[in-house]
Amino acid sequence: MNFSEVFKLSSLLCKFSPDGKYLASCVQYRLVVRDVNTLQILQLYTCLDQIQHIEWSADSLFILCAMYKRGLVQVWSLEQPEWHCKIDEGSAGLVASCWSPDGRHILNTTEFHLRITVWSLCTKSVSYIKYPKACLQGITFTRDGRYMALAERRDCKDYVSIFVCSDWQLLRYKILLYS
Repeated sequence: MNFSEVFKLSSLLCKFSPDGKYLASCVQYRLVVRDVNTLQILQLYTCLDQIQHIEWSADSLFILCAMYKRGLVQVWSLEQPEWHCKIDEGSAGLVASCWSPDGRHILNTTEFHLRITVWSLCTKSVSYIKYPKACLQGITFTRDGRYMALAERRDCKDYVSIFVCSDWQLLRYKILLYS
């Protein structure tokens, strides 16, 4: 049995791409992308601050790096290494960041769960979703990625809202009644 050399790693940030071809790992503010078969470095990206979260897009073509302390997300392309994107949530802050199922929209949750900002990598448009509830499992998508269910908290009442992912518009909402 052969073993590779030991690689440095920060905060246990290491993830395989969904297609299983790549391994991304973080060492403070650097993102290292390796080929799974050879463990050779394919890309080395430098972020603006220490990386606190990484996530691959569903098609393994993009990877996002979240720097919650600075309210920043940087996105890198594996197909076009010179392309990158920087999303700054500014004074609203940042507590969570994730991909939509299509791998072309990023959902950022601001501090105090004031809103979710949806950033499109294709059209560069921005959509806002108010009232997300502060919970770990507050967002889920249908298997086909067409709809998103979101737990919301409005006027001291809990709701489940359904959004259409093509334009991020509210389709319907339902109040939750607890017994």
